[in-house]
Amino acid sequence: MEDRAPSLIPETQSSPVSLDAEILQLRQQIQNLTNHRAALTAALLSSPSSQTLLARAKAQPSPSPQASVLEKRTKEQRRQNVQNSYRMCAGATMFEGRDPDPNAVVEGRIVGVRIEVFNRRTRTFRPPYYLLLNRPHSGSPFLRLHRHTIPPCIPLQRLVAKYLPSLAPDNGESSGLQNIARLVRDLRQELISYHLRQEAVMALGEPKAPGADAEQHNGVKEVKAVDAENRDIRIEWEDGTVGRIAVDNSGNLEKVVVMNHQSSRMREKERSILSAKTLGNLVQTIV
Repeated sequence: MEDRAPSLIPETQSSPVSLDAEILQLRQQIQNLTNHRAALTAALLSSPSSQTLLARAKAQPSPSPQASVLEKRTKEQRRQNVQNSYRMCAGATMFEGRDPDPNAVVEGRIVGVRIEVFNRRTRTFRPPYYLLLNRPHSGSPFLRLHRHTIPPCIPLQRLVAKYLPSLAPDNGESSGLQNIARLVRDLRQELISYHLRQEAVMALGEPKAPGADAEQHNGVKEVKAVDAENRDIRIEWEDGTVGRIAVDNSGNLEKVVVMNHQSSRMREKERSILSAKTLGNLVQTIV
């Protein structure tokens, strides 16, 4: 009987689930490192010391190619800093435009609102949302909803009915006072709250790194939102325990029901989850 040569590759008995979790962990680490590098690059290019060194390099009789590349990157970063400042300080901006539809009313003139939402997980701005309004006829001071890019789960129609009252059928004018500022403010708050809940659900479902965090994860198998608004959250543990969490618009925990594989309520676990009070706290101390 021949002796088999020892394998140089260690044998592992990792399950497909653990391998998928490791892959997700590596992808998350890569994303975090990429975001960290981008933040360091932005800070370095924007620092006064870098500007001084660049000015000295440009003052040389024959600037190096690296100085030209650095100057280009610095100008790009400066433009990005200005854009980020506007987007952070003015979360909603208004503009005028024209609808290319030849059959549009009032020659297609529209009033647009651009709404910014920041993604805390990736530390970047999300694609802006747009709300387009027009007037029923020329000379009318009243606005009505024309087009928009708001997600269907956001109660836009309810806000429009509240702050842009519908037009009266007899004279075509608004049946009440309109308040575009309140509409934009409440709509932006709805969008921010929606994305904060979405980010919290994604953070709850992320695989934890080995070590203390893995122990803190406590066998959570899956976390997902049951509804489009991210207000009804389902948590499944590896032992078959299932929990449902109801949250309000601000992410506060309203009600928790946890049942084991025998369909019995687990009151202690429910109280432990409710003690977090908000989804954000629950991410930090996931049960």
